[in-house]
Amino acid sequence: MTFARTFLVAALAATAMPVGAQTPAPRTGPTAYLQAGAATAPVADAYLKAYIGLDWDRLETMLADDASFHDPTAARLFTGLAAQGKARMMTTFRTNYAGLKRMAFRSTRTIHSGDLALYEGDLDYTLDMGDGRDVTSVAPMVIVIEVRDGKVASHRDYVDYAPFIAAERASRPAKK
Repeated sequence: MTFARTFLVAALAATAMPVGAQTPAPRTGPTAYLQAGAATAPVADAYLKAYIGLDWDRLETMLADDASFHDPTAARLFTGLAAQGKARMMTTFRTNYAGLKRMAFRSTRTIHSGDLALYEGDLDYTLDMGDGRDVTSVAPMVIVIEVRDGKVASHRDYVDYAPFIAAERASRPAKK
């Protein structure tokens, strides 16, 4: 084979391969870390906006099919705040969050680190107690979101519910 023909065959083969096949993206190292963080930020930020806005239809489109949700800090206060799989997560949000009238999140720190996004701040929310009372509380909160392949794979909430308990107790009618 002549040099020209060898070069032509090699050039055609190279252009037929997908770009990713020619230069695979690194899976570890500084470049991989920065690329993952840059890809995670817009997905996690949009998901957080939908979550805080109680926009379940929008949030659902951002979840991986095998996504999971868990709030281990709520285990002694509420039930059902863990779900595995997109369908169960959406049932959890649409059912267990139905009493939420509003949520606002004042972020004090945001970290986009590789595949993870961490949001620290105060959650200001109002909950309909179902007995004619609305309880408003501001609670310190950390939210951790993991993004995989452009979808939210994991959502974890860590909340200090003590301010809610105090507000709920203060809202009770005085005993006679």
